[in-house]
Amino acid sequence: MLKDNWFIYDNIDDISIKLADDILNLAKKSIELNNTFRIVLAGGKSFVNTYKILSKSSSNWEKWHIYIGDERCLQQGNKNRNDYLISQVWLNNSSIPKENINFISAEFDIKSAARKYNTVLKKVLNFDLVLLGMGEDGHTASLFPNSIFKENDNILVEKNSPKYPQKRISMSYARLNKSEVVFKVVCGASKQFAVELWLSGVALPISKIHGNSERVYICKDTLSLQ
Repeated sequence: MLKDNWFIYDNIDDISIKLADDILNLAKKSIELNNTFRIVLAGGKSFVNTYKILSKSSSNWEKWHIYIGDERCLQQGNKNRNDYLISQVWLNNSSIPKENINFISAEFDIKSAARKYNTVLKKVLNFDLVLLGMGEDGHTASLFPNSIFKENDNILVEKNSPKYPQKRISMSYARLNKSEVVFKVVCGASKQFAVELWLSGVALPISKIHGNSERVYICKDTLSLQ
């Protein structure tokens, strides 16, 4: 049985419209309350339409501060990097100040890049919103099942990812959980089994991050109980 904070949509386009609207509303409330909006973006195709909608929307963009949940250790400009697509469809033409965009310098040595981003995150007590997608194995960001990390680190280095590329840098469970709200997007029939495990209480990476509150946006084709 689905929880009250799980919402089913016909397709990713419907999710994108609703998600963008919810993000903008949360940003407005956060800016009114705290004069800032700190959001952690997710890579992956599930968020492309949402970012396109945001690129054409109105907000007090100068108050937005952008972070990213994880990055693949590839050269800057590589199309397989998470920040590449986000920049192409949204941030390259955004009114968000460049100094407010905090991405991971994953083109550098993996350890120095992780240290640098850890320094950035130490300046942030809590996020207002974290966006997360889910892979077919239940992974989110670059947090994979059966990977072992130190629990309280802000940043984790993955050197043997089961998915290309092997080297990745990710925010930790503890760091991603320091958020007022977490929005999760799950679409695709290939993810049905992982969703079944999640709903049955199996401790998948996606289920370990919830912030102070969470909302799950899910396509109906991802649920086997149709």
